Amino acid sequence: MTRRALQLLSTQDPIPLPLVETEVAHGGDDIASEGSAPVNLSGVPETMLWTLWNRAAETAREDRLIVDPMATELVGRIDYDFAGHFGKPSVFHPIRARVCDDLIRAYFEQCDKGPTVVALGEGLETQFWRVDDGRVQWVSVDLPEALDVRRRLLADHDRIRLVEASALDPDWMDAVPVGAAPFISASGLLMYFKEADVADLLARIAKRFPGAEIFFDAIPPFFSRKTLRGYKVTEKYTAPQMPWGIQVNRLPLFLDRVPGIGALSVQTYADPFPARTRIYALLSQIPILRNRLAASLVHARVASGGA
Repeated sequence: MTRRALQLLSTQDPIPLPLVETEVAHGGDDIASEGSAPVNLSGVPETMLWTLWNRAAETAREDRLIVDPMATELVGRIDYDFAGHFGKPSVFHPIRARVCDDLIRAYFEQCDKGPTVVALGEGLETQFWRVDDGRVQWVSVDLPEALDVRRRLLADHDRIRLVEASALDPDWMDAVPVGAAPFISASGLLMYFKEADVADLLARIAKRFPGAEIFFDAIPPFFSRKTLRGYKVTEKYTAPQMPWGIQVNRLPLFLDRVPGIGALSVQTYADPFPARTRIYALLSQIPILRNRLAASLVHARVASGGA
């Protein structure tokens, strides 16, 4: 990690963390020091580093929305120019993480039997350790190159199962315990698919998991078009193309068209914590701007009888 990145993160008190002790490339017994874990990712898998960077920065704030010391440790360990690629940290990824954390905790409280969480496209998300209630079975689904990085940097856990698959591959569903009504998170994922693929995925979830809860976010069409033209976040980093964009006011209708799924809440990123998104929150009060420009956070449920 660069000196500039270090300056943007405060010093954290050392605490035990479930991270893999990486050996130096020479093959010695030394534990990896700061900046000694190389990560070679591109395309959508590389975005795991973007969200990691923002969660670490959020943890360093006094008015933090999440506490994620593992993210801070990982940013210090990974050999990657976070600040050079992603620029000044943003609150939007931490908002999404906090909203999802809270929904999962509420889901735990409603589970009479052991809860199950499925995290689609999880990357280096450390959500399990933020919300673990001591019972949850966690299924982490991601592409092989993403899970390779996760295995190298995050320690194994007997209640976490890693599944190498695209979210669009229905085989991951076989990893969910029979009869479970899981909480399924697709944070920062569905915008990388086409709308028809998103609808098909949700329909398969509804058919397979009666009573399941689903959390995902969506970007507006204007931002989707921006990425299709090549959106440069910084001079060093161009965001992957995001084909699926949808206006916030159209999401309930979109979900109504998926048999067995209904929206529980649809909000913008400005709604949960307006004090942290003041200008964005003010603009979101204007309906035409809210509908055309705002990204969305969606919580939905599958009917208990299935699709």
